Amino acid sequence: MNATCTPSTCSPSTRSAPSVGVTENLQKPVYTVAGNDDVYEVRVQLPGVAKGGVKIDLEDNVLSIRGERQSTVPEGWKPLHRELSTLGYQLRLRLNTPVDEDKLTANLENGVLTLKLPVKEAAKPRRIEVQ
Repeated sequence: MNATCTPSTCSPSTRSAPSVGVTENLQKPVYTVAGNDDVYEVRVQLPGVAKGGVKIDLEDNVLSIRGERQSTVPEGWKPLHRELSTLGYQLRLRLNTPVDEDKLTANLENGVLTLKLPVKEAAKPRRIEVQ
């Protein structure tokens, strides 16, 4: 279960990410990070968030993902019982490896946001031949 947090406490990195000045309550989404020498993949669960509700920013090596949910209660109705959270999501990850921002891709399908972060050529491991 996700804990409710503010943006300053959602950062999984050991170093604090810069503040974005947001004061409302947000949930930290569940996520995984995998990768190899060429690309990193970040998968973030954002149930109830439409494509238009996702905002992704990359600034100063901090990847910020924000998801806003829309109310599912039709106008004029009032909820009689509610267990579904309406809080939005925010995840901030500090990147330790430079990524190629121009080749970054994002896809939202079935409530899972998948980001592909290609590693910059200069940051990839390389072998130097002895002459």
